[in-house]
Amino acid sequence: MSYSVVLAQKEDAKGLLDYLKQVGSETDYLLFDHQGVPMTIEQEEAFLNTVNSTPYSRMFLIKDGDKVIANGYIYGSPRARIQHKFQIAVSVLKAYWGTGVSHILMETLIDYAKSTGFTETIFLEVVSENIRAIKLYERFGFVSYGQVLKAIKLENRYLDWTLMRLDL
Repeated sequence: MSYSVVLAQKEDAKGLLDYLKQVGSETDYLLFDHQGVPMTIEQEEAFLNTVNSTPYSRMFLIKDGDKVIANGYIYGSPRARIQHKFQIAVSVLKAYWGTGVSHILMETLIDYAKSTGFTETIFLEVVSENIRAIKLYERFGFVSYGQVLKAIKLENRYLDWTLMRLDL
């Protein structure tokens, strides 16, 4: 299969919002559900313009043809005391789990962090029972350094987060 990795543009707003609804319906391990994120197309366009207008954040998409199949967001802060650390968020449509898409996305995010010249550490939070994701992050050198108990509430059930970091 041939996938393309692209920097998200405002023209991707509708496709990205549709993607977020689909991926949110496929797993409980994200911060949103089948409703996606509460943004209009215009708000998403503005967000994408902002995200990609500074070296402190980027959003990458992986597409299969014109369809968004994965999303990676990396962000940090311009504040001098904390600009050395970035955080990432990753999601992949269920139909593409196990196809190498998440590996491509992780490489893209880590390469971007290294290219800034100021990023020293990448952090992430992952649902503790999401063993597939944890193993992926470990393959890239991430290590666990803590937990957040009851980080996500699903009706009457809670999910914990494992905190992970990669020192570049």
